[in-house]
Amino acid sequence: MKRWRKVEIVQTLLSAIIILAILGLASYYALPSIFRPSSPEAVKLVLNVPSPSSIAIGRPEVVRVYAANAEGNIDRTRNDTVELTLDPTNSGVRLSVTRVTLVDGEAPFTVISSKSEVVTLTATWVQGRTPLRSAIASLNFLHGW
Repeated sequence: MKRWRKVEIVQTLLSAIIILAILGLASYYALPSIFRPSSPEAVKLVLNVPSPSSIAIGRPEVVRVYAANAEGNIDRTRNDTVELTLDPTNSGVRLSVTRVTLVDGEAPFTVISSKSEVVTLTATWVQGRTPLRSAIASLNFLHGW
């Protein structure tokens, strides 16, 4: 009888330890800002395209590229060079520039298309303080949008 009582106590303690470990891990991943301080340093590029990414044919549209930290906040200390490319390359879409220099972490440019099509816009880091992950966005050019 005493032996079963000891087994039950050990099982209860192990169950409590497992539950506490699960809750601790869940808290760590659910609330990362409490456990891991965020860095203001940019780690990626972000393309700010018109919502819902549909643009009228023949109308220039302003798009912005940003240097952002892991939380998505603009890093105003970045003045990097970024290359802009389109896929497919033979599309009717034209960019105002193919390279931009970020000023205070951001740079605007315009896109315009002469026909209805969907293209992929890519912003790739070229040079600056530290490399930034590329950004990709789809642009949908429509008649009479």
